[in-house]
Amino acid sequence: IEVDGIQIEKVIKVDDGTGKTKLKLNGYGIRDKMWINLYTQALYVTKVTSDAEKILDSKSSIATRLHVTSSLVSKEKLIKAIEEGVEKSYRGDIESIRPRLNTLMSFFNKSEVLEKNGYVDFIYSEDTETLYTSINDVVIGEIKGADFRRVIFGIWLEEKPVDKTLKKRLLGK
Repeated sequence: IEVDGIQIEKVIKVDDGTGKTKLKLNGYGIRDKMWINLYTQALYVTKVTSDAEKILDSKSSIATRLHVTSSLVSKEKLIKAIEEGVEKSYRGDIESIRPRLNTLMSFFNKSEVLEKNGYVDFIYSEDTETLYTSINDVVIGEIKGADFRRVIFGIWLEEKPVDKTLKKRLLGK
């Protein structure tokens, strides 16, 4: 599938710490702000569903890829956007997850350059209960905890996502 010049695979194999796990495309969409396409995102799951709560409540492997389509997206802006997304969507006491959120943000500060046509992957492994983060297929860090899975994927799938239209698209609607 081609979206905004980006090729989106229908099935991917992710290296999730224990080998290659096969995930299916659940949905895809474009994140825009003030009429500028910032990134194209694809969501991959083990079982396709249009139910956000099923996805968030699950403990199964999941992945999302953010293809940067604008030169306006820098590592610094991505860090800020992730933090704002978590603050908007997270249902609990954000201070309880603050140390892991700060660790996630630190990965981007020490990683390679993120430029237009680059991509960021968030891959959660059910087997290792770990969220792996990578830029352009280079793992930049990992964070343990099944609860952190919901924190990150909730940015786009919770009741108050960063973009309601993008949420619908990620859910295949």
